[in-house]
Amino acid sequence: NAAVGEGAAYAFEKGQHFLPAAAPVEVFVHARIVPVDQPHAGGQTADRRAIVSYNEGMDKFFRKDYRDAISAFSWAIRIDSGFLQAYENRGVSKYYLKDFRGAIDDFDKALKINPNDYNTLGRRGWAKFHIQDFSGAIDDFTMAIGGTLNNAQYYNGMGQAKYNLGHYNEAVADFTKVIRQWTSDRVHRRTAFFWRGLAKTRSGQIESACRDFIKASAMGYGMADELIEIYCK
Repeated sequence: NAAVGEGAAYAFEKGQHFLPAAAPVEVFVHARIVPVDQPHAGGQTADRRAIVSYNEGMDKFFRKDYRDAISAFSWAIRIDSGFLQAYENRGVSKYYLKDFRGAIDDFDKALKINPNDYNTLGRRGWAKFHIQDFSGAIDDFTMAIGGTLNNAQYYNGMGQAKYNLGHYNEAVADFTKVIRQWTSDRVHRRTAFFWRGLAKTRSGQIESACRDFIKASAMGYGMADELIEIYCK
């Protein structure tokens, strides 16, 4: 899912505020199909009827039939109101339908069951980002970062949230962490180069920003080419 969050239609002149669309780079799916004969695995339900409904939801989810997936997850929750993964993946389905507040509500419920699930904290952070609750997103990304070594997407998200709040130097620091981490893959690193360059333009570091845009472009981040034309020619 490398392209998610990298593409946006935009038009701007040099010096205007520029904000490409931001979104999670990772696909959010929490779990695959649950074996009916293996309940209680990974915080799942012991009720076989709930498992069947949940698996129907996952099948719909992977077919990108998110509305029917939500219905199936909701039925599983009616059967067992403590079914953690049903809340999580219902939230993910709502997220893909751009029902970000509904997703946050489900992630809240999941986190009441397991407050230490850093994946769900990260998902909730992205949902908060999309309703422009940037401070709330930063809080969730910060907690998610503490739960995993593979945290590049959360540093990128936190940097983008800080960019939106006008905290450009702090944003640069977050993107720099992504660039320097050995666990960061090509997609996360090129995203960080692009956004770090963008933050640098806002604080007047044009020459340094151009170096970042050139690196992002060399790694295949297409929008960097347009900013090179604007800032670096």
